Amino acid sequence: MRVPTLPPVSGAARRVVLQPWTMGLVAALWSALIGLLIAVAPMLVIWLGSVESGPVESLRLGGLLWLVANGASISIAGVTVTLLPWGFMLVPLVLLLYSGAWAARRSRAHDPGRIALLVATGSVAYAAIGAVITVATFEPSSRVDLLNGVLGPLVLALVGLGGGALKGSGLLDNGRIPAVVLVPVRAGLLALALIVGLGAVAATASLVLHIDDAVTMTQALNAGLGGGIGLVVLGLGYVPVLVTWGATYLLGAGVWLGPDVTLSPFLAAGEPVTLPPFPLLAALPAQAPPMAWLMPIAGVLAGVLAGLLIGRRLRQEPRLVRMACAGASAFIVGAGGALLAWLSAGALGTSALSSIGPDPAVVAVLAIVLVSIGSIPAALAPSPPARPTLQVAAPVVAVATPEVATAMPEDLPTGVEAAVIPSEGADR
Repeated sequence: MRVPTLPPVSGAARRVVLQPWTMGLVAALWSALIGLLIAVAPMLVIWLGSVESGPVESLRLGGLLWLVANGASISIAGVTVTLLPWGFMLVPLVLLLYSGAWAARRSRAHDPGRIALLVATGSVAYAAIGAVITVATFEPSSRVDLLNGVLGPLVLALVGLGGGALKGSGLLDNGRIPAVVLVPVRAGLLALALIVGLGAVAATASLVLHIDDAVTMTQALNAGLGGGIGLVVLGLGYVPVLVTWGATYLLGAGVWLGPDVTLSPFLAAGEPVTLPPFPLLAALPAQAPPMAWLMPIAGVLAGVLAGLLIGRRLRQEPRLVRMACAGASAFIVGAGGALLAWLSAGALGTSALSSIGPDPAVVAVLAIVLVSIGSIPAALAPSPPARPTLQVAAPVVAVATPEVATAMPEDLPTGVEAAVIPSEGADR
């Protein structure tokens, strides 16, 4: 029996499948679908552990969680929350980066025009999905405004799909970017990572020291099994916020807890402010620890690390170029710190909590100054020479010519061999 075969796909159909706009749509749909499944899963677990809400409400809450993870502000009981758990944002961002790189490879988008078409189409489709979810999850008690439900996914898709498409297209290969541009970027990101890592250590240490207060807050909530799962999920989303607060505290920028209260290593504790009973907030120190004025040294040390990297990778460049690269790395740290501070600041609705988090402008200025103090001298310092490498020469095949052989003496001393002279054809 002969097995029927499918007809071959025509060249026109194959070209349609690999068009950038088609791949952009597929990437947006894939990212949104996987993200929705990840957001709905914990809500269904909470529903299984609680008898108060049905599966439809759990699905609605999963949609709201997806919108919040994509940067949309949410209103709960008339209170608008702009201090979002942006740790959730990492999930859709990774999905968009991966799908953008895949779409660029599949559509062979190797030029800026095709990449722009892919990113624009995918971002608009992703924003349209956000609008549909916003309308589907709307309720007066907990809702997301349509404008926020569109702008948040749109911006995140532009960043995620754009970064992934650039990576997948090959335009960001090391050979195409000059070292004087690539090295300062890497140095600045390395310094920023060090500051954030030290902030994570500081926040963790403070939370461990105040673990009794965190346990008391958790017990006071009396959330039950379903509420406990939701509290853990929400806490994971706010971990990057707490880490950013720790980093800005180390830099000396401090953290605002309302219009009149600032936590800073250089300022005395102000009037107490009533915070929500959230366990992670127990890490906030009531007063500055001893020797807190030494904390901004972390920014200087991060600058030294960046400067050493610049001095080693650009040792052949003039001193003026290395100094400019060190300053550029400091500006990269300042821009990254300001972005993290902006993501980690907002409001919880009430007037007392209308401004919570660090000031992005103050964070940027302090980061640039502290990192520059460390990076510029380290970049200008004499760098150790490059490690020498041994190269093995290719073996040379030598052939004795008849003229040389006849010119050699017949009797040679014992242990002495005849000299061998390569012929003209040896190189061939």
